[in-house]
Amino acid sequence: MEISMKKILVFAALCLCTCAILSAQEIQPDVTSVKVSVSVEPDVIKGPIKPMNAVNNGPHFDSDLQKQDFKILEIPYSRTHDAGEGYYGKRVVDISAVFPDFSKNPDKASSYDFRETDMYIKTLIDAGSEPLYRLGQTIENQVAAKYDIYPPKDYKKWARICEHIIRHYNEGWADGFHYNIKYWEIWNEADLDQSSGRWKTEPRTWGAPIEEFHKMYAVAAKYLKACFPELKIGGPSYCRIQGVKTYFPQFFEYMRANQVPIDFISWHKYGAEPSVFLMEADMIRAWMKEYGYEDAELMLNEWNYRRFKSGEGSSNEGYNETNRRTMKGAAFASALMTAMQDAPVDMLMYYDFRPAGTYCGFYDLHSYSHTPVYYAFYAWSKLRGSECACKVEGAKGEVYATAAVKDGRTVLLLTRYDGDNNACNLAEVTVSYPWPEGAPERVYSYLTDDDHIYTQIPLFPGEDCKLHLELLNNSITVIEL
Repeated sequence: MEISMKKILVFAALCLCTCAILSAQEIQPDVTSVKVSVSVEPDVIKGPIKPMNAVNNGPHFDSDLQKQDFKILEIPYSRTHDAGEGYYGKRVVDISAVFPDFSKNPDKASSYDFRETDMYIKTLIDAGSEPLYRLGQTIENQVAAKYDIYPPKDYKKWARICEHIIRHYNEGWADGFHYNIKYWEIWNEADLDQSSGRWKTEPRTWGAPIEEFHKMYAVAAKYLKACFPELKIGGPSYCRIQGVKTYFPQFFEYMRANQVPIDFISWHKYGAEPSVFLMEADMIRAWMKEYGYEDAELMLNEWNYRRFKSGEGSSNEGYNETNRRTMKGAAFASALMTAMQDAPVDMLMYYDFRPAGTYCGFYDLHSYSHTPVYYAFYAWSKLRGSECACKVEGAKGEVYATAAVKDGRTVLLLTRYDGDNNACNLAEVTVSYPWPEGAPERVYSYLTDDDHIYTQIPLFPGEDCKLHLELLNNSITVIEL
């Protein structure tokens, strides 16, 4: 009896082990290599390399390292939104900060306090970047009270205040400067709480119906464009493009009906799949064409990695904050910049550069050492001159490529990104290039992945004069052809 029981227990254990093995086999990820071919045609010019590597905010006044990094990365533009969250000071950029008493006369210099904003703007410019100045207010996430995200009491007066801010930084008014800042954006995410009705009880960006924002925008845009026809005045930096309701068509309809000029359209998107960003860009471009604003620029001036977790009330932010500083966040950033290069988009502005923030992917949150995202932007900075034809076949939506030519030199940026955390197979990539005098003995690539940080690796063309390399998921390589 005792022996029989032992046999039964052994048999049961074997069955459990077998089931576990079979179960593991069922969920085991596919490790079959993906075969990809990339062909580069340096003589077929498609247009300029776009400023896909712009950001929100920038280095701190006191950090020489951050200022140096900004120059090294060649950040072309920096949007000034959320600068008032304390990193640069308490009275910076926002209209309520620069013009603290709305009852004062907007024509008098004594009504303004430019001190902290002057230092902030100078820091961006000294670091080699041109500001995109957001005229409006920092988001108010605090719950106990709301302060400056309600509609101004007088839209025309608000516009006149904006006018004098522009004159201060571009025309020297009130002991100002001649920076020639080109882009001026009206407000930020007025649509954020509209479809949910939250704007009535706990607004974060605009404490009124969206129709009031459209009225304010129209007054300000027409006034500022009349004052500064040479500048680019735009917005509305909406963030709800899909879902329950989007307010873009209503915005365009109102602006067209009131003959409001728009130099650029901005929107915001956080996600984990470049294909969704591309879809939104096409949607907005279609509305721009429908309502007569097809000649305006289109910019995604807030974006970052964010994977939403299903389930009501669930939170995934710890996962997102971590991945924004990892190789996954870097590969996503590189993939999106590459995808948007060939999309109907004129500029991207990553949110955010401030190292202390949870949305900053450039630095480790504690040591401030460089993360892989830093090197994704560094890789983009190597794309100089004009974009040339670059075709990818195989692994659609998983391997991204952009090539650029300047002074006879071609640089190819390859990115492998698959948002699936189980993707662990190799991508076998073959690169074809029309070497003018036959393939060289070797070329150099610079690889960033989980085991390399912009590491120089030689590549040796095969007998077919093609380059053959392997890329793990979440990897970036720059190849000098």
